[in-house]
Amino acid sequence: MLIWFLIFTAVASGQEFLKVRKVSFKGNTYIRSSRLEEAINIKTASGVSERFFKKEADNYSETLYLKNLELIKYLYQKEGFLNVSFKAPEVKVTKNNKVKLTFVIEEGQAINIDKITYTIDSLTVFEDFFSKKDRRNIRLRSQLKVNSRFRDESYYADQAFINEELNNKGFAYASVKHKLDVDTVANKASLNWVIDKGKPCYFGPIVVEGNERVPDKKVVRQLKFKSGDQWSKYQIDESQKQLYNLGMFRVASIKTLMSEEKPDTLPTMITLKEAPRWITRFGVGYGREDNLRVFADIQYMGFLTRTGRANIYGKHSSLEPYNFQFKFTQPAVFFPFNSFIVNPFLLKQDEPGYRISRHGVNFTMLQHFTERFNSSVNFYLEEVSGDSARVFEAQPYSLTDTTLADYGKSGIALGFVYSSGQPILDPVTGFSIAINIKRNGTLVEKSVPFYRCLIDYRKYLGIKSGLTMAFRSKIGLATLTQSDGLVPVEERFFAGGSYSVRGWGRSQLGPKYADGQPIGGNSLLEGSVEMRYQLAPKIIFAAFCDAGNVWLETYKYKLNDLRYAAGFSFRFKTPIGPVGLDFARPIFDEEKKWQIHFNIGNPF
Repeated sequence: MLIWFLIFTAVASGQEFLKVRKVSFKGNTYIRSSRLEEAINIKTASGVSERFFKKEADNYSETLYLKNLELIKYLYQKEGFLNVSFKAPEVKVTKNNKVKLTFVIEEGQAINIDKITYTIDSLTVFEDFFSKKDRRNIRLRSQLKVNSRFRDESYYADQAFINEELNNKGFAYASVKHKLDVDTVANKASLNWVIDKGKPCYFGPIVVEGNERVPDKKVVRQLKFKSGDQWSKYQIDESQKQLYNLGMFRVASIKTLMSEEKPDTLPTMITLKEAPRWITRFGVGYGREDNLRVFADIQYMGFLTRTGRANIYGKHSSLEPYNFQFKFTQPAVFFPFNSFIVNPFLLKQDEPGYRISRHGVNFTMLQHFTERFNSSVNFYLEEVSGDSARVFEAQPYSLTDTTLADYGKSGIALGFVYSSGQPILDPVTGFSIAINIKRNGTLVEKSVPFYRCLIDYRKYLGIKSGLTMAFRSKIGLATLTQSDGLVPVEERFFAGGSYSVRGWGRSQLGPKYADGQPIGGNSLLEGSVEMRYQLAPKIIFAAFCDAGNVWLETYKYKLNDLRYAAGFSFRFKTPIGPVGLDFARPIFDEEKKWQIHFNIGNPF
C-alpha cells in the first residue's frame, strides 16, 4: 500500500489540490454503503455542488485516506468483524482533476456467540434467581443470542436491559458487567454476564414539592407506588407519565434519594412545576383552500375541579366562517391514563359541496393505553341547518329525506389509533393506522340513522439517510340503515385537495351536479406513494403519485374509475414540522390543470 501511494503521489505531483468528488465502497456485504458513508469523514462535492451550493470538497491525500480507513475498520470491529482487512484503494482522477475514491474491503468472518451464561453474586446461577417467566423474557428480548453476531450496540442494549430488569425487581444498586472469551481462529465468543444484584430496596417517605394549586393527595393518587412498596424503576417511570397526563405540570420529576451507604429504604422526592393558570394561543395563516385563517385559544387551569381544564376556542376561515367551541377536560376520571371531555360547539361550514350551520355537544372519553395505542368513545348530540340543500334527481340513486334543511343527529363514535412512526412530526420509519366508526340515530327522533367507517393506514420506510418512501391508503364507507340513499351531506366522503388526491382542488374529485358542485358519496378509496429526499439540512424534495375517487353507492369501489395524479414538492423543515408547496396535475385524464397546495406538515 505504501508503494502504491508513492507511485500515485509521483503521478499527481503536478496536479495541485485534487478534490474528492465521490467516495464508494467495494466488497462490503454485511454493512451497507450508506452506513459506511456516515462513518467516514470525507467531504465530497461535484462541480454543480461547488458552483451553486457552495460545497467544499476535501483535498485528497494519503493522510485523509488512512484516517478514514481506521474509521471504517472501527465500525466493522464494533459490528463483530475483527479480521477485516483492506486492499489497495481504487483511485480515479477525472478530466477536471477530481478524485473518485473506492475503498476495497475484505470483511472476513464475523465473531459469532456460541454460549451465553449468567453469574449472579459470584455464586447464584441464572435458573435459581430468575423465575421461568423472567428467564424467557430476558432470552426473548435480548439482542445477543447464541449463533448471532457479536455487536457492540447489542451488548450495550442488553446490559441496560438486564440492569433495568433487576431495578424493576427492587435491586436499585444492581451492577451488570461481562466477561468475553474470543477465539479468533474459530471466530467464536463465549459471553458471561457478571451480575452483582445488591440488596433489595423499598420506597421510603414520599415528599411532594413545587405544587401550589394541585393538592398533594391529587399528586399521590397518580403514583403507582406507596411508601413500603418494593422499589421499581418501572413504577417510577409510569408514575411520571401519569402525572404529566394531568396536564397541570410543565415539570414532573420523580427521584429516589440514593447514597454511598446504600440504604435499603429510599426516600422519594417529587418535584413539580405547575403550568400557568392562563394560557393563550393566537394564530394567523393562509392556505390555498381556506385562504386567510385566524384562531384564538384561551385555556384556564383548575376549572371546576383542582385538575380540570377549560378551553375557549374561536376560528375563522373561508371553509369555516365561524367555529366557536368550549371544552372542559377532566383527566384521570376512572384510570390514570384517561380523560373525560365535554365540548359544546357552534360552527358554520362553507365547503365546495355544501354550506351548513351546526351546533351541539360532544361527550368524549379518551383512553391512553400505551405510547403508541389510544382510543376514544364519543357520544354526540347535534342540530344541523342547511342553507343550500340540493336534490339529486338521477336514478337509481336519490337523496330522498336526507336533504331536509334542518335535522338532528345523535349517536356514538369510536376511534382507535396505533402509531409507531418516528420522529413524530416527520416520520422516516414505522407505520400508523387510524379507525373511526360512527353509528348515528340514537335518542333524537328526527335523526337520520346511518353507519360510517373510515380506515387510514400509513407506512414509512427509510431507504437510506435522507431518503424516505411514504405510503398511504384510505378506505371509507357510509350507509343509511332505513333506506337506500346518501347519508347527510357533512358525513359524506369527498376527494381532492392538499391532503387527498392532489391533482384536483378540494372536493372536486367524484360525482357532481350539473352546475359542477360536488355531491360527495358513500364510498371512498384513496392511495398515495411519495419519495422524500433531503436536498439540504432544511430542504426536502418530494415526488409523489396519488390515486382515488368517490362513489355514490355504498360498497361500490370501481377500480377502473380511479383517478390518478402526480407531482412534486419542496418543503422546508421547521420546529412544527415541514412547510412547503405541492405541485400536482392529473395523469391518464382529460383534465390537465396544475394544482398548487400549500401545506404545514406532511400530507401524510
